[in-house]
Amino acid sequence: MVMITTAEYIQIIAAGIYATALFYTIVTFRRSKKLDQLAISDRIFSELRELDRELAKIPSESQYDNARSQVYSRIFNTLDYLSFLVNRKVIDDRMLLEYMKPSVIRYYEETFLKNASSVERDSHSYQQFKKCYFKLKEK
Repeated sequence: MVMITTAEYIQIIAAGIYATALFYTIVTFRRSKKLDQLAISDRIFSELRELDRELAKIPSESQYDNARSQVYSRIFNTLDYLSFLVNRKVIDDRMLLEYMKPSVIRYYEETFLKNASSVERDSHSYQQFKKCYFKLKEK
């Protein structure tokens, strides 16, 4: 029969405590990462909602085309930044991406394709946005 000394008993307990602490550190890190992704996404979508409101206030007459074009450019830049974060896996939460997917696709199909200039659509502008759209569309 093997006798466990007090020192060995304390080492076993300490190892258990360290393992538990490591487990909770990992859980906390994962939660923190998800919260960071939510905060970033929330700020970006708040900006997009504000830009949509700003766009809605601009009259439809042709004399305001320049003002509209500037707001569209800001919308596309914001979407390009969001897409960059998704493409680089800074935002990689599966459920969050599924939630954002219809909005990104709608912005591309209903806003970008209809309102971006032909130069913006065909050039290297907004490459991250285009890449993200095609990636989301194939899923």
